[in-house]
Amino acid sequence: MKKVLIIHTGGTFGMLPEKPKRILNKQELADQIIQVVPRIEEIAAVDFEMIFNMDSSNIQIEHWQQLAVEISNKIDDYDGFVIIHGTDSMVYTASALSFMLRKLPKPVVLTGSLRPLAEIRTDARNNLVNAVDFATYPIGEVCIFIGNKLYRGNRTIKISNTQYDAFKSPNFPPLAEVGTEVKLFKYHLPPQNGFHCMDKLSDEVFVIRFFPGLNPKYLDWVIDNPAKVLIIEALGYGNLPVEKKSFVNIVSKITSSGNLVVITSQSSYAKVDLTQYENGLLVQQAGAIGAGDMTKEAAITKLMHILGYYSDNLEKVREMFPIPLAGEISESEWIEK
Repeated sequence: MKKVLIIHTGGTFGMLPEKPKRILNKQELADQIIQVVPRIEEIAAVDFEMIFNMDSSNIQIEHWQQLAVEISNKIDDYDGFVIIHGTDSMVYTASALSFMLRKLPKPVVLTGSLRPLAEIRTDARNNLVNAVDFATYPIGEVCIFIGNKLYRGNRTIKISNTQYDAFKSPNFPPLAEVGTEVKLFKYHLPPQNGFHCMDKLSDEVFVIRFFPGLNPKYLDWVIDNPAKVLIIEALGYGNLPVEKKSFVNIVSKITSSGNLVVITSQSSYAKVDLTQYENGLLVQQAGAIGAGDMTKEAAITKLMHILGYYSDNLEKVREMFPIPLAGEISESEWIEK
């Protein structure tokens, strides 16, 4: 029988249905999993760890690093890994892990729930059973299982706080779907050779969301700010104003000062193409680079990861950012034309 390590990190999954909700300790949660989902051990021999236990909005870089190192240290001991995680920041953790855990030979599946495991109408049982099941499959990447679908972790976004189907993968198809049968599609990465952990990360990234009327002068402070990369969530294909309150000058000033400007899109089902319209092209000519069809969460964590190794070489960061590291961006987005 295959072996799976369940790593609990916190979230609604491990709370009691009380008001205010009480967080279960490690032994209480392990016992509850066996009590509520007793047949889970028919899928795999399961071990349980709780390396921290917190609301996922409290997750920091060091927690991602702790998870990566824990999995790396035990990569030969298990056939797969399940991480129970709060849903609010799950896609950030999945994306960060996908960049840190390079060339995975085994699946790492994040899951969680919108209602605690102990509640009658919980989604936790279904999510955990299927996450453990997929952790035994020949998959070589970081995934998220929620609802009835398995997604590539760095392609996923959270879209709801109330619907059990709370996540979507807007620009990449699901890896698998569960109904009366399990359908594993052809899109997953196979187990890979040469696994290694690259756990350095940097927090030198700052994000702003553009809105009509935003005065670009408010961004002058970025030039002397410790952040080395400014991400602007722009419109559509990556458009920003170039007439009144134009962003061309501020982008040029920031990039000329030695920092990077990266453009993502506020549209989830979209890709950034700065050559599509004049507004995007002028911003590109001012020094900005586009994020292609990466999610905003993947773009942020990828930059944090690259900066962890090349903080003093932003040309290297610019060079590496568009290149796929873990399936987070479509190949066609970075092939030179």
